[in-house]
Amino acid sequence: MFFMRLNTAGVVIGWLGLVGSFVMIFLLSATLGFADVIAKTLIENMKIKDANAYDEIHMVIVVVASVYLAITALSLLASGMLLLGTMKERHLMLVPWLINSGLNMLVTSVNLLVGFAGLVSSPMPEPYINIFLFSATLLALEFYIFYGIYSLFKQIQLNRDEQRPLIQSHAHAEAVPHQTNTYSNYTKI
Repeated sequence: MFFMRLNTAGVVIGWLGLVGSFVMIFLLSATLGFADVIAKTLIENMKIKDANAYDEIHMVIVVVASVYLAITALSLLASGMLLLGTMKERHLMLVPWLINSGLNMLVTSVNLLVGFAGLVSSPMPEPYINIFLFSATLLALEFYIFYGIYSLFKQIQLNRDEQRPLIQSHAHAEAVPHQTNTYSNYTKI
């Protein structure tokens, strides 16, 4: 994946996800902190005369930033678990990242469909061409990375199954009393 071994790619993607999530959490927190200033600036620049416009714009900024902040926090946790799962070779720790990435691909697919619908139905398709091309490129990249991390998941799962020692159940050990998990010692004849 990207000319790297799967384990290396898992660590790199985990770190990129962690750094990106921290940056987004910082930006979204600043947006929430300055939501009133942003709303006032938007009203002044758009020259809106409605008395309720400030409250509506402020509410939209707070709600959208809060939702994205929660999603980014979950993405931070998923990226951290991807990093730890790759380094410790625990395949189940990769599952939250796979679920998060699958949901991101679903949202990108919906965005791609909206861009395509706007491209087909709009008399001015120029803005929709950018949305469509960006969404298509992003979806292809997301699918490639998802497939790589899923391959890493299966590789770690296979390696753990091969390394798991033979564990005999207690009932089977009583049924065959002379059978052990060690080789016989024939040096003492």
